[in-house]
Amino acid sequence: MYKPSKYQLKFLRWRRKQRDSRVMPLILSALVGVIVGLAAILIKTIISYVEEYAIRFFPGFLYLIIPMVGLLLVVFLNRNIFYKTVNFRGARHVIEAIKNNGSVINFRLMYSKFITTGLSIGFGGSSGVEAAIITTGSAIGSNTGQFLGLGYKQRTLMIGCGIAGGISAIYNAPVGGFLFALETVLPEFTPTLLIPLLISAVFGKILFEVFMGDQLRFEAPIPDFTYDQLPFVLALGIAGMLAARFLDKTYRFCYRYLSMIKNDYLRAITGGLILGTVIFLFPPMYGEGYVSVNELLRANESEVFSNSVFSNFPHTHVSDLLFFLLLTIAKPLSTGLSVNSGGEGGYFAPSIITGGFLGYFFYKAIFLFAPGADLVVSPVTYIYLGMAATFACVMNAPVTAIFLIADITQSYELFVPLMLVCATSYFLKYSSENKGPKAGAKKSDRRLMHTERMVLNQVSAHELLEKDVVSVRPGDTLRKLAELSAATSRDVIPVTNGEGRFEGIVKLNDIRKKLYDTEHYDSVRVSELCQQPEEIISLHEPASSTLERFDRVNSWYLPVVHEEKFMGFISRMKVLARYRSELNKGNRFF
Repeated sequence: MYKPSKYQLKFLRWRRKQRDSRVMPLILSALVGVIVGLAAILIKTIISYVEEYAIRFFPGFLYLIIPMVGLLLVVFLNRNIFYKTVNFRGARHVIEAIKNNGSVINFRLMYSKFITTGLSIGFGGSSGVEAAIITTGSAIGSNTGQFLGLGYKQRTLMIGCGIAGGISAIYNAPVGGFLFALETVLPEFTPTLLIPLLISAVFGKILFEVFMGDQLRFEAPIPDFTYDQLPFVLALGIAGMLAARFLDKTYRFCYRYLSMIKNDYLRAITGGLILGTVIFLFPPMYGEGYVSVNELLRANESEVFSNSVFSNFPHTHVSDLLFFLLLTIAKPLSTGLSVNSGGEGGYFAPSIITGGFLGYFFYKAIFLFAPGADLVVSPVTYIYLGMAATFACVMNAPVTAIFLIADITQSYELFVPLMLVCATSYFLKYSSENKGPKAGAKKSDRRLMHTERMVLNQVSAHELLEKDVVSVRPGDTLRKLAELSAATSRDVIPVTNGEGRFEGIVKLNDIRKKLYDTEHYDSVRVSELCQQPEEIISLHEPASSTLERFDRVNSWYLPVVHEEKFMGFISRMKVLARYRSELNKGNRFF
């Protein structure tokens, strides 16, 4: 059994005295922000050094095998060292940990993902570092909460602080990091929790900027936006939705075919060689891809062509347009190959880069097919709008998209077109996904996840246990069952053996006629009437899971079993009463 250290005990005693303090969450959020900021510095440092030495070590055509080497290294580490955390990736698994695991995240995730992601991207993997920082930040927040003995709601808040601090640091965007954590991980948390998220985002950003500078900052002069461009903005919103859908389809395509290769190392070799070929044809696909987008913002289009086989072709408006269309297609493909061949990384950065290439392609198309429009159209504007439109759909975070792009590009004067392009792209995506008979069920599940779960995950099944239960044995007669039925208020009686092992239940409503059949009182045995319950509750599962079990069956009572022993019943009414009670407690942190 786990024993807290003396430092934990001292903190717990002090925390009990500070139960109503509103200062402690602020201190802890700052602490988490600082730790996550240090993790972000480590991730970026690993990527920088690995990329520098990899390119120096593999000159010429050996450039083709750099991604394969990185994938093989990551597969080796995941198979032999980080095998316990290999399947935990990004925001989706963080949300699952909050929902189903009481906001408890494995300690190893505090360091494993930034090592493997650093190697994967440093060796040319065309994915994003954000999955690693989201995982690392959430693990730091969760384990800080666990070490300090915080409850479920406080651990969840610390997870949100870790994510806000990490995104803020990596993308130099405190508002974007704050909103991403709020929109994706803590959608039902109240305004009283906003300040800790803001503090964590600020501390993460400051620490990263002090040591690393403005590593990710798109800076280019933005001309005044005129409202005669609104039709183009709407069209780009539609294109952003299509690009996001293509990114998703490409990921699924790569997953489907690469997963057919059962050997992890062979999969890494195959995917790595294909990825190396894509990078050889399109050098901007190497790593995260921000350098190429910055060159486009500086009007250095020729730099994007450099080192590519396409640089030797004659340049015309049509050929250039085709090249940037191919870049827009190649980024999702290279990301799908990187992630599904054994590499690490996420789709946060690829969605931004894909959107940037899409925006530039869109600008070139306007320039070619709408003569005269170039007088009012700037490539910078459409690169930024393309980023926002694609990101909003890929990450299901339109509000974050608006503020994140404005944050990292300093394009606050584009707020109106950013809002319009994100609203257009996300509305089209949302509308297409919520058609058909399954839409209502999805909405219902989402409500449970975001509301009841956040409250009921604070309560475990053993807190709701009703132990005042009479039981019968399989060999008992109907007579004894009739006697007990008169003494209980429940419509179900448990069946256990002599050692307390759970055998099943007898539903009194199902045998009501037999209870009045006195002629067979001594001939009918309980074993003949016993049946297995539709659901069995484990002793330590969260009450949110218990409520879901009740929703699946038509029963007011469900048995609780631990190590095959019957522990008692839980009633639907008690779960709902506890839910109301927790709601009425308010939102104190401690």
